[in-house]
Amino acid sequence: MVAPPEVTFAQLLFSGIAFMLLAAGSLVVFLITYQKRLLHQQLRLRLAEAEHQQQLLTAIIEAQEGERERIGRDLHDGIGSTISTAKLLLNRLESLPAHAEDAQGLLKLIREIMSGAVQDVRSISHSLYPAVLARFGLAEALQHLVDVANETGKLPILLEVDYARPLALAQELALYRICQELVHNALKHAHGATRLVVSLLQQGPLLTLTVEDNGCGFEAANAAGSAPPTRGAGLRSIDVRVQMLQGHLRQHSVLGQGTRMVVELDTTMA
Repeated sequence: MVAPPEVTFAQLLFSGIAFMLLAAGSLVVFLITYQKRLLHQQLRLRLAEAEHQQQLLTAIIEAQEGERERIGRDLHDGIGSTISTAKLLLNRLESLPAHAEDAQGLLKLIREIMSGAVQDVRSISHSLYPAVLARFGLAEALQHLVDVANETGKLPILLEVDYARPLALAQELALYRICQELVHNALKHAHGATRLVVSLLQQGPLLTLTVEDNGCGFEAANAAGSAPPTRGAGLRSIDVRVQMLQGHLRQHSVLGQGTRMVVELDTTMA
């Protein structure tokens, strides 16, 4: 028996409505599931970002404490010892006749010691905040850093600069601190080195700071971005500043052939 057309149409209508309701329900379930996954992913990203910020904060605090410890050690071992020596000489000078030959010699020695103390104070003051950077910019500040380091006679340092488009003072200060720490590390750890080369080169938007020595090197993976076996407060401080600049730190070292540290910065992002 053939169903009337009205019955067939009603069946088709109900089937279409049921299919649409089923599709709509499936779409709602999909949207709810997708939204939950999206919220979960955003939560994980926020947690990861918060953890990263906490790690940065910890590294910054460690770096600051390391710098304070170094300054305190310089004050105690350098200026403190110098002033103590000058005080002992003054006490000895008071016990001598005014026109004694030894008195004149002691007075000359005290003047030399105090001149050294003044120089130490200037050096520590410059390490706290390089005034030449604020006045003349990064290139002149690096030249002053190299000149002061060369005066110590520990290791000849060569400087190469091609820096035509200066950055903001905050970025320049961060780059200066990075270079200062890299030079300090090289002078301290590059045993057997005969030269140290510092270069600041600008090619288009790419700014590259390189500190390279031909010293002892270290045993570590030579791949770009690899880390030495131990990372002290100095390297953590460098890492933090590089991340703040949104740059990249690469290091390459071969045992007995030296170490090359490279900081690359996209100036359009700085």
